Amino acid sequence: ACADHVDGAVVFVLASGETARALTDKPIWIRGIGWANDTFWLESRPWGQAGYAYLAGQMAYRTAGIKSPRSEIDFAEVDDTFAYKELQHLEALGLCRPGEAGMWTLEGGTAMSGEFPVNPSGGALGEGHLLDCTGLARVLEVVLQLRGEAGDRQLEGVETGLAFAWRGVPTTSGAAVVLSN
Repeated sequence: ACADHVDGAVVFVLASGETARALTDKPIWIRGIGWANDTFWLESRPWGQAGYAYLAGQMAYRTAGIKSPRSEIDFAEVDDTFAYKELQHLEALGLCRPGEAGMWTLEGGTAMSGEFPVNPSGGALGEGHLLDCTGLARVLEVVLQLRGEAGDRQLEGVETGLAFAWRGVPTTSGAAVVLSN
């Protein structure tokens, strides 16, 4: 399944800590960020894995000081432009072991009430594919959750979230950001 295309826009205001505290009583902090591209040649890519997600995640975790993503992060918004990509990204980001994402999801581990909620927004498959803005929609949901402003989708007691974006073919680049409140 592929997400339907939709129209939309996302805007963020980035500021220094001092300015953020002056503008809101609920600032969200960027703890770590990472990015990576896949190999240049399409025929040399390992299509069964998401190496770009692994590299982007490791960079974000390193800058955030995260050693164990699944125990130090409360929830994630990951690209699911195609249904199988969510599973690939969960594994590559170290949120579960390779080969476990499917069963983990089927058993409810990634559900809203599961041990590690994934895509409480509904993801791109639920919300629609905003093309080059789809990744920012993942970040927006993490921000809303951390600020306690996600409405009916609100997760309880979340302090740290992960957003992961995938650009798709041909670049297959990815970006990960760890945010906290």
